[in-house]
Amino acid sequence: MAARASRIGQQLGHYQLAQLLGTGGFAEVYLGEHVHLHTQVAMKLLHTQIADDDRENFKHEAQTIARLLHPHIVRVLDFGVEGNTPYLVMDYAPNGTLRHRHPRGTPLPLATVISYTKQVAEALQYAHDQRLIHRDVKPENMLLGRNQEVLLSDFGIALVTQSSQYQSTQNIAGTIAYMAPEQIQAHPRPASDQYSLGIIVYEWLSGQRPFQGSYTEIAVKHSVAHPPPLHDLLPALPSAVEQVVMIALNKDPHQRFANVRAFAQALEQASQQLSTTFIRPPVTPQPSIAPMTSLSGRPVISTPPVLPIGPASGISGMSTMTPPQIPANILPQNSSGSDVHSTPLQHPQVASPYFPPTAMPTPAPSYLPPPNASTAVPPYVRPQHSQRSISRRTFVIGTVGLAAASSAAT
Repeated sequence: MAARASRIGQQLGHYQLAQLLGTGGFAEVYLGEHVHLHTQVAMKLLHTQIADDDRENFKHEAQTIARLLHPHIVRVLDFGVEGNTPYLVMDYAPNGTLRHRHPRGTPLPLATVISYTKQVAEALQYAHDQRLIHRDVKPENMLLGRNQEVLLSDFGIALVTQSSQYQSTQNIAGTIAYMAPEQIQAHPRPASDQYSLGIIVYEWLSGQRPFQGSYTEIAVKHSVAHPPPLHDLLPALPSAVEQVVMIALNKDPHQRFANVRAFAQALEQASQQLSTTFIRPPVTPQPSIAPMTSLSGRPVISTPPVLPIGPASGISGMSTMTPPQIPANILPQNSSGSDVHSTPLQHPQVASPYFPPTAMPTPAPSYLPPPNASTAVPPYVRPQHSQRSISRRTFVIGTVGLAAASSAAT
């Protein structure tokens, strides 16, 4: 460690080493400062010695990496060879790596996993479109930018190192944990980066890698062993999410998703099926309001439409619908063009809060008589007036009565 610390203060090209930021299997990373502009950069010094006949190859690889311009890729600003030690100058990401943010053994929420996966997948897809394979996808190579965005770094570092005199497998034991079977056999391809990202997603979800052991043991397990089921570690994880991860971890690269972006999209769609049951909410009672009265003085009662539920109406209480399936165009295809999976993804049934339109009964009338009230029309009652008028009949009876009284008196 003392030999590494002694590099502080040294100048490589136009940059002076100011602070050791970290060390890994392939390189040491220093905080550097441009001697004229006083801007901060990250200086990555590889743990390898490049022979004279390898310098041109390193220059070519560095030029290829420097042409990668993407919002989720760390930009390479410069490169060089000091003595026989190659180095890269990159943008400085001040918030560290995802390994530092989430130490090993820390399970992450599904929403966080989806966010990280989408950002890394977009960076990898861009590189694959440029015909460049990363070969060393792991949390230590995922940095956090100034706005907490994920930045993928170390593109091509593994290839540069393997093409040089660096041959120690002991120092890359951490990398073998994420290496695809075909890459272990020296046949890397874009699907190899998808496999590595699948291992990382497995670790982010469960807090542990699927394969443990020595370098040799892990290499063998990548080739022949199936990962432990995620539902044994996370019973609440949607089965669709687990199935997507297992597709990305297929031993055969042809049986994985068509590309790494399709993997991220399928994972996001599967994660949306966390809620397995939707229950129709009960009718919320209306607030108490003074009853309205009609012109006849009878109260007017407004009741909501009654929706009968039962066999007669064709409604069993709630209807079910199948949630959206993962689109077929992002599932891996075999040579005949059909899906390689003989059975569709098993999704939980989701109860729909809506009733089928054909089963909707006719609403009851809005105005109904009060409970227990007679439906007969009440008799008409003449309105009462404050001043009563004398009828003709009363006048005649009164006149006859007055005449009879007068006759009796005489």
